[in-house]
Amino acid sequence: MASIGDKYILTGSGRSDHDRLRVISEIHDGRTRELLLRAGLASGHRFVEFGCGLGYVSRWAASQGASVTGIDLNPEQVAAANELALEAGLENSQFRQGSVYEPELMPESVDVAYCRWLMVHLNRPVAAMRTIYETLRPGGVMVCEEADVSAVYTEPASAAYTELRDIAIVAGTQRGVDYTGGRRAHLWARETGFEIVHVDAYHPHYLHGEHKGFWNWTLRAAALGLVNEGSLSAQRLDELVAGMNEADACPDTVVAHCRMHQLIARKPA
Repeated sequence: MASIGDKYILTGSGRSDHDRLRVISEIHDGRTRELLLRAGLASGHRFVEFGCGLGYVSRWAASQGASVTGIDLNPEQVAAANELALEAGLENSQFRQGSVYEPELMPESVDVAYCRWLMVHLNRPVAAMRTIYETLRPGGVMVCEEADVSAVYTEPASAAYTELRDIAIVAGTQRGVDYTGGRRAHLWARETGFEIVHVDAYHPHYLHGEHKGFWNWTLRAAALGLVNEGSLSAQRLDELVAGMNEADACPDTVVAHCRMHQLIARKPA
């Protein structure tokens, strides 16, 4: 199966993947901005986003006066992020292809490092945080927002949502990643040597609207990889998608997304 990062199963490019990243931005960026401001992001800071995608968060940081670098493994998304920054007139931002494990950044050169939905897709999250630690100036902060996919549910319960959620979590475990790892992000950071400054979590719920079906979309995209490798039948996936579509279409069914765990961790001065 084609992959990006440490066996990252939600690979993609083009319009569909851009739409998925747009919806992620719409759902989460408001809380992300509040978290970064709480962490002390300010004009003149060196800000680096690992796993930047199309650069929504990075462009906002640049609009606040930070000097921004976005790093992502997907070259198509990096090219698109550079184009979007150019269109926005943000000369204080740059996007390039690279890995969180080998970011090619000078040691102790970054004030604020940020990632979202990255550590839970990595086989070695502590090693990734250790690399981030090395790039930060003394007193610099790492800001992470990481998912706990086990919190996805519907009320009334949808057997299809529950089954495909659990299939995705098991598939992650088989690949050596932890899709429930958001709840452990502070422990990974402490193991790395960070001081824990702030932890919190939020849990989006939807009764209607475009965002209600986001996890249907996401789980379906993940499961397509399982179909391609033969561990899930196409027929069974179609049955599960039909069940999730039914839940999404029901005006009385609430769909809860993953719980997002927020972390601010400081490198000791």
